[in-house]
Amino acid sequence: MGWTLEQLRTLAALADGGTMAAAAAELGYTPGAVSQQMAALAAAAGRPLLVRAGRRVELTDDGQLLLAGAREVLAAEERARSALAAPRADRRAVVTLGVFGSAASAAFGPTTALLRERAPWVDVRAVEVDVERALDAVVPGPGRSPLDVSLGLDHPDSPSPPVAGVTAVPLLSEQYVVVGRVGSLPGGAEELREALREADWVLPPLDTAFGRAARTACARAGVAPSVRHTVTDTAVSLALAESGAGLTLATPLMLALRPTRCDTAPLPAAPGSAGSAAGAERRVVALVRATAAERESVQLVLTALGDAFAQLRR
Repeated sequence: MGWTLEQLRTLAALADGGTMAAAAAELGYTPGAVSQQMAALAAAAGRPLLVRAGRRVELTDDGQLLLAGAREVLAAEERARSALAAPRADRRAVVTLGVFGSAASAAFGPTTALLRERAPWVDVRAVEVDVERALDAVVPGPGRSPLDVSLGLDHPDSPSPPVAGVTAVPLLSEQYVVVGRVGSLPGGAEELREALREADWVLPPLDTAFGRAARTACARAGVAPSVRHTVTDTAVSLALAESGAGLTLATPLMLALRPTRCDTAPLPAAPGSAGSAAGAERRVVALVRATAAERESVQLVLTALGDAFAQLRR
């Protein structure tokens, strides 16, 4: 049934006025145009909507039924127009944001504080996501609505394949450091490397991006980690490292999530090189669909996220 708003508006005007002439006067049409609109509406409905009663017209039972729905549709359309015409301060735009532990604890508060100052009409609603599936969270799928934006991680040592229509906006790069019980990490590069080779390790599973990236970073430093404890949760990994159960890798955001009394040290450079291991890092990104990024509210959230993470770099 392909009727239009104008046809429904004509039906309501005709019901109120009772004649083609009265409806035409209310709508600014000619009586002939009103008649054409009603004929088209009856054809779309597939049944008669009017009966003649002298110079007046009355609605059939089907016409009365359609009129009730038409008034609801027209009222909803009027509310939508009023909402768009309202001052910006009276509007409300909801943006759903996927978050995970370390990034949420560091940046969600500053991001929402910035938005309260800049765009109080933007309502950010956090949704916890599995960081390994952050990309899926912004992509439509069976039985689920996609988030507008999601914080995620990009590991240069274990990059995620690109997804058409999704952009990863860089927010923060962090270097990995080795974390161990106080007194477990020697100062010299070669001494540290030897300690890393001999120690037990606490790392995520190999089938996670972090797990693969951690092992690649260790290999670049000339270390094949002996993984004794397989743990995904950051707080648990740091607690085990603090207890002396093994060494782990962490970043500044991860350490801020669970303050610890552990020693830390950069991964050593490859054997025969000076400095620390190049490329041993992770990048916090904002994942957003191209269609969602066209919304002003989403752009404001992305800008606030960028500014909040920029504060962390200072």
